[in-house]
Amino acid sequence: MDTIMMHNYQEKVDQLRDKLNVDFVGLAMPSDLISQTDIHWTFVSGATNERYKRIELQKGKGIAGFVLKSGRSWIELDVSTSSIATHIFDFPIVRFESLTNFMALPLWKYNKVAAVLLMGNRENKPFDLAIYDETNRELDKGLGAFYRKDVINSAT
Repeated sequence: MDTIMMHNYQEKVDQLRDKLNVDFVGLAMPSDLISQTDIHWTFVSGATNERYKRIELQKGKGIAGFVLKSGRSWIELDVSTSSIATHIFDFPIVRFESLTNFMALPLWKYNKVAAVLLMGNRENKPFDLAIYDETNRELDKGLGAFYRKDVINSAT
């Protein structure tokens, strides 16, 4: 069995949502880590509907696609004042879940970005950057088979 699927990711995203007191947590990952194709929001906690299941993510497009391709985190403290507001249809997870702010983090496996962890709030619920620090502390422990950073090519 694939080591990725041996973990209870649904339980992990539920725990993160409760611990961080955010409205939404999603984990996007490809069905094939090598080719990184067929990327979907596989595990979600706090969804208001099931439209996220129909979103097909592409590397380089949308929130998860950008994070997968760049390997960098994306923090948006106010969607309404960002460039996302004018291109909301390019960010279906934000639109479908009515997220007013979010943080998307790359998760690493085999020295490449293998998944994206998205946390967000609705109705302008404040998004404290302390959540970023707390999330990183949680991810330092690992999230199933994933890591917070590239453990093969990083110095520490």
